[in-house]
Amino acid sequence: MLTVPPHAAAKGKLLDKAEAALRRMLAVEPRNAAALARLGDLERARGDFAAALTVYRRLLAVVPDDAEAAWLVAVLGGDRLPEASAAGRVAPFVRLTDFLSPASRDRLLQDMLAASERFDPARIRLNARIIRNREIRDALVLDDPTTRDVQSWFVPKLRAVLPEVLWRLRMEDLDPGRIETEVTVHLNGGFYAAHRDDGVLGNARYRILSCVYYFHRAPRPFTGGDLLLHDAGRAEGSPAGVFSRVEPLCNSIVFFPSERLHEITPVTCGAEFGDGRFTVQNWISRRALTKDGDRPGRRVVP
Repeated sequence: MLTVPPHAAAKGKLLDKAEAALRRMLAVEPRNAAALARLGDLERARGDFAAALTVYRRLLAVVPDDAEAAWLVAVLGGDRLPEASAAGRVAPFVRLTDFLSPASRDRLLQDMLAASERFDPARIRLNARIIRNREIRDALVLDDPTTRDVQSWFVPKLRAVLPEVLWRLRMEDLDPGRIETEVTVHLNGGFYAAHRDDGVLGNARYRILSCVYYFHRAPRPFTGGDLLLHDAGRAEGSPAGVFSRVEPLCNSIVFFPSERLHEITPVTCGAEFGDGRFTVQNWISRRALTKDGDRPGRRVVP
C-alpha cells in the first residue's frame, strides 16, 4: 500500500519520485498489476482523478475480476457503484459541479460576507461534551438565525439531486429524513483533523450521508482546504494511509457516507474574512432527529 503525507501530497517531491519510479516500471512491464494499483492510488492522493481513472481502467483490463479496481472506476468515472458485495476499502463519493446557478452562488457569497460578524468559533462533540478545541478543528460557524435563512432555499435544491446521488451510491433504500445544515468558513490556518460524521450520541447516531458545498471568491484566494476521504483501515490518530483528495472547487458539492473517516487540510490565505474557504455542510439522516443533538449554528429541517 502506498502511504503518503496528507498535507504535502499535492506538491511533495515524494510523490513525484514515486510516480517517476512507477512509470519507469510500467514502461518495462505495462501489465504489472501491483504497479498500476500503486500508481492509481498515488494519482488519487494528488487529487488528479482523471489520471487515476485512466490507470485504474488499465488495471481492470489486466485483471478483469479486480473488484476494487471496478469500484474505483465507478467512483471516479461518475457511474453507479458495483454490487455492494464488491465494496472495497475506498470511500465512495459523488461530486456534482455547477450545483447552484451563478446568481445563487454569488448571492450566497455576498450574504456571507455581509454576515461576517455572525460567525462564531466552531465546536466539536468530545466525550459527550460540546467544546471548542482548536487542536482538532479550527473554523468559524454561522449563527443559527442566519443559517435558517440559507437552509430555507438550499435544502430543496439538495433534495432535488438526492435521487441521482443515492442511485450512484447504491443507497436507494435510504428514506432521507431530516437534514442538518451548517455554514462554515475556514480562514488562514483553519483545518479539521480526521473524524467521522456519524456517532453514538445526539443527531450523529442517525446520520447516513454527508455532503459539502464549496464556494469562495474568484479567483480562489486560498490554498489547501482539501477534503481527504480516507480508505478503510486507518483509525483516527493513526499514521496517514491512502485517501482520495477532493479539491474544494467553487460551486461544487460532494456527497459521501457519514461513516467514512475524512479530514480538511490546513488553509492558507490572506487576513481578510472574504479570503476564506466557505462551505454549506449538510448531514442527511435515516430517520427523524432528536433535539438533544441541536446546537447553535446548526439547523435541522424535516
